[in-house]
Amino acid sequence: MISVIEPVSYAPIEEVEKYLYSYFPGDELEVITIEDTPNTIENFTQKTLASAKLLQNLDLFKLSSALIVNCFADPCLFELRENLNIPVFGAGETSMHIASLLGEFAVIGPGDNLVSWTRLQAREYGVFNKLISIKEIKYSVKDIIDGESQLYNATKQACIECIAEYADVVVLGCTGFSSISDKLKKEIWNEYKVPVLEPLLTTYSVARSLGLVMNHGRKGLFSAI
Repeated sequence: MISVIEPVSYAPIEEVEKYLYSYFPGDELEVITIEDTPNTIENFTQKTLASAKLLQNLDLFKLSSALIVNCFADPCLFELRENLNIPVFGAGETSMHIASLLGEFAVIGPGDNLVSWTRLQAREYGVFNKLISIKEIKYSVKDIIDGESQLYNATKQACIECIAEYADVVVLGCTGFSSISDKLKKEIWNEYKVPVLEPLLTTYSVARSLGLVMNHGRKGLFSAI
């Protein structure tokens, strides 16, 4: 069973399940939430608080064959790999690596710290040389999850600006974008022939392909505790 962990309390569980099942109706998956996590993750303090809660609830993943951290900030990603004997995939890391396979990429997301945070992630994940553009959407994570009425137009315009800067692929830098991603991916492809990666679907697709055939090494970087 592939488990999708929601590291925040403001998470539309039913919508996430419906979204994934619309692409993979025969899969066995579950969406897990944990009490007393931050409402959203938009800064390093919230990321640290969420990580602590994940580490306190490792037993929730004992029946999982693979785990997906459903947040582009990848809270607790490396720590979970240290403590679990299953492959763990972060939405941010996985999406950036898949994007780098497709060419030079751009990231679109929320927050005044988006540009600096995305650069830090790209350096840490070894794909900084493929990152050519970052565009901030002037909405909060909560707005994105709620599907705020003007969100679609603002996100599409940001995609167009990234394409004008010669991005070969655009990555949506928040898993909350799943509410608008199907329409957005279709329109951008039809109009510009540029792929748009929604991070949850991208990461789930990788996890279901690789999660059953390999694991993270248990020496070196992710040595077992």
